[in-house]
Order: sequence, then C-alpha cells, then structure tokens
Amino acid sequence: MKHVNASGVFELRLKSFVNEYGKDSLGKCCSGSTSRTGECSGVCKTRFRVCLKQYQVKIDTTTPCTYGDVVTPVLGENVVNLSTNVALPSFSNPIRFPFDFTWPKFHI
Repeated sequence: MKHVNASGVFELRLKSFVNEYGKDSLGKCCSGSTSRTGECSGVCKTRFRVCLKQYQVKIDTTTPCTYGDVVTPVLGENVVNLSTNVALPSFSNPIRFPFDFTWPKFHI
C-alpha cells in the first residue's frame, strides 16, 4: 500500500467590475437618490465576498463556505479595475484558498 500526501491551491483573480446603476446586492441605492431612469445619484463602496463551497445546482448563500471565504476591503466605487496591480495591505490578487483535504474519490 502506497501513501501519498498532496495539497493544492484554488486561485481566483478579480479583473474588473462595473455597477452602472450604483445599486447594492438588494437592488437599492448605496447612496443618493434614484433618478427616473433607475440610476442612483451616489456611489457604492465596492468590496467582494468570495465563498468556496461544494457544487450546488442552486447557490445557497445562507449555508457555510465549506472550503473558506474571503471578504476584500473596499476596492473602489461603482467601477473597479483590477487588471493593473492594486497595492492594498490587506488584499492580494489572486485570492488564494490553499487546501490539504482528501479529494472525493469515486468507486466503480
């Protein structure tokens, strides 16, 4: 019997994000008022939550993140461009999730 140890890293690189109407995840203005066209007069403070979990047909945001989660600091306002190097002390891009658990195996 052979014993093998393994580890890996899941990486997610953020490139850009555009929130043209200035609304939050619930569809409300982050700040300011709503115009007749639906745009908000204020801006949002954009941050991301990355949650790594097992595959789900319908994503359930209320269940725990099986393999970890990361919440970024505020990265910008309604338009965030991360294709250039962003120097923030509490943020690194790509976001890394190291793992050392046993990968599920199938028995045939």
